[in-house]
Amino acid sequence: MKYFRIIISALLCAVVLFSAAACVSGETGTTSPVPPATDETSGGVTETGEETTGAETKTAVTTAEETAAEETAEQTKANETTETETDAETTEETTAAETTAETTTAETTTEPVTTEKETTAPETTVKETTAPETTVKETTAAETKPPLEKTSKITDIKTWTLNDGVQNVIVIYCVTEPDSLVYVCDFDGNVLVKERALDKYFYGRYVLPAGVASQTVYLYAKADGKALSTNSRGVILKYSEPVGVNAMIGHNSRVYLNWYRDFYVGNAAIQGDAEAYMAGMKGFLHKQLDDIRQVTGKNTKIIVVVCTNPATIHHDMQFSEAEGGWGDYSRDTSITQFGRFMKDDDDIYILDLREILDQHKDRLLFMQADSHWTQLGAYYGYLRAAEKVKKDFPGTKIYDIDKDFTTAIVPSGGDLLTGGFMNVPGGVTAVTAAVSWKDEAMAAGPGAPTAYVMGDSYYGAYSMYLRLMFSEVYLNNPASNPPLYDYTLEDLQTKKPDYLFYIWTERNIDASLGMLTNINAANIR
Repeated sequence: MKYFRIIISALLCAVVLFSAAACVSGETGTTSPVPPATDETSGGVTETGEETTGAETKTAVTTAEETAAEETAEQTKANETTETETDAETTEETTAAETTAETTTAETTTEPVTTEKETTAPETTVKETTAPETTVKETTAAETKPPLEKTSKITDIKTWTLNDGVQNVIVIYCVTEPDSLVYVCDFDGNVLVKERALDKYFYGRYVLPAGVASQTVYLYAKADGKALSTNSRGVILKYSEPVGVNAMIGHNSRVYLNWYRDFYVGNAAIQGDAEAYMAGMKGFLHKQLDDIRQVTGKNTKIIVVVCTNPATIHHDMQFSEAEGGWGDYSRDTSITQFGRFMKDDDDIYILDLREILDQHKDRLLFMQADSHWTQLGAYYGYLRAAEKVKKDFPGTKIYDIDKDFTTAIVPSGGDLLTGGFMNVPGGVTAVTAAVSWKDEAMAAGPGAPTAYVMGDSYYGAYSMYLRLMFSEVYLNNPASNPPLYDYTLEDLQTKKPDYLFYIWTERNIDASLGMLTNINAANIR
């Protein structure tokens, strides 16, 4: 009896503990977090393996099965009735029934059945009525297709605090399946952040609600064509001392430079009487070109390739001011204005790339966490320059990015991850778009023009395309990368290039077009 009381007491304790656990876990009845609602009806699965949103699919299948059973029972009853009436006299009601049954055949009649041969029609009709059963089976099979494979669980979660120039934000980094949607949720499945990874690497931002010191979140991923992943471990979000500045997070895992506001929105437009100012700049450059042609003895021309700021091309991918971001800005800059002003000049080609980059911004034109363009982005700068060179030298071949090159998305670092910018503690990765020739022999042939090349740091990704336009490429400082901006007339007299070729980023050209005046002002008389 004593032992019996002990056993009963133990059981009662277990029941009490189970009930308490249920209360702690809330209405979900589980200690695992609730996954977010997604567009898929196949359902997500929690850490415990419990299906959470698949009830709708199960209900649909059950309903189909019940409907099929009801239709089969009714059909069986109809068949039995038909068999008992095969010997009945032909009446108006029988004729109507036969006419209805024969609607699935190509031949019908309104004449009464008067021959023995025709009285077998009901038996034929019974066999034909099995067709709906086949239809029910096919519908049921479609409803019970196998569940989607789950997306792999998120890994390598890291967080840090960044001052993005507007406020402190918590950066959330993780690794997932390529181009997955990443959900950052609270315990109850409320979605706090929903953004897409860029390839496998996710960079998101979160601002804690006012008055909240910390918040525990769970991360999920959903790849296209797959079901929601299992939840991650709980991650505590809280502000710490910012480890970085001069960078900001945009939508869909892109990171941008914002050293100062003009690095974000592009340098300001020309102030005052813009037309008069640009006319003066055009005269200045043509005077410079006259001096150059005098020492080269050629009809040397100038090509200036200017890459638009990444955040300007992706202006619609920035967080709005209402969201605490920098907002959606896309405005004319000094080089945009001057490029339009010089568009008909056949001696000095000012190539503002905003339009062509905007046309292809669905591709990875800029590195994910770096302030520079990719080799893929640089291709479109090559394309615009090659069109001008071909105009002067018709034998120039223009190569196609999809036919003549191989493009791959590959892991990389990024200057925005380092000190002076986000200053990430380490262990994070980003991507870039690498381009290679399908034919290593691709190059300009004999008789192609030559170029004296200068530029800033955007020269690096662009340099691979120079050999496709020019038979000789001269750098004003071969030991330097980038090859700086200046030249000397003595050097041009020795090299005798067909083109002075500049590769710049828009952020280095201020409202006064100062970069153009700094090309070599000392040589201008």
